[in-house]
Amino acid sequence: MITNIKEWSRLLIFTAAIFLGYNSSASAQKYGGGLIDKIVAQIGNEMIQLSTIEAEVQMMLFQGVPSDKNLRCEVLERLMEQKLFLAQARLDSLTPNMEMVEQNLNQRMQEVMTRLGGEKATEEYFKKPLYKIKEEWRETLTELSMVNNMQAEVAKKAPELTPSDIEKYYKS
Repeated sequence: MITNIKEWSRLLIFTAAIFLGYNSSASAQKYGGGLIDKIVAQIGNEMIQLSTIEAEVQMMLFQGVPSDKNLRCEVLERLMEQKLFLAQARLDSLTPNMEMVEQNLNQRMQEVMTRLGGEKATEEYFKKPLYKIKEEWRETLTELSMVNNMQAEVAKKAPELTPSDIEKYYKS
């Protein structure tokens, strides 16, 4: 069943990439000759910025994930899948579980601060104040909560869907 959801997700990502499109490099913000940020992909109203990919890669490297040439592509693919589910969750008016979000945020912050050696070391590692790190992570965890809710909704309906149902949906 999980492979069906993964296949369905990949089909949705592919379709979103074709129909909703990628933004061009014209969306990059430049300052003094250097790149500030750039929108890499857009799915519905949800955008994926280069800085988001880099932050995810930095966190994965911090967690000990080995770096290879495909890491950024894998992160982009995962983020596109999440944004697709997030866009649908917003359309379906699903809400995040804020209690769980706060619990996860506090747990992750505690783990990172313990690993890095405190608040000051954490701020230096991420090159931003602690409140900003929490703010960004809270937003990410809120979105992940909505994504998980949407995936659960899809999983409930997955046994009812057949490949021909999906094909009919996209042809209509």
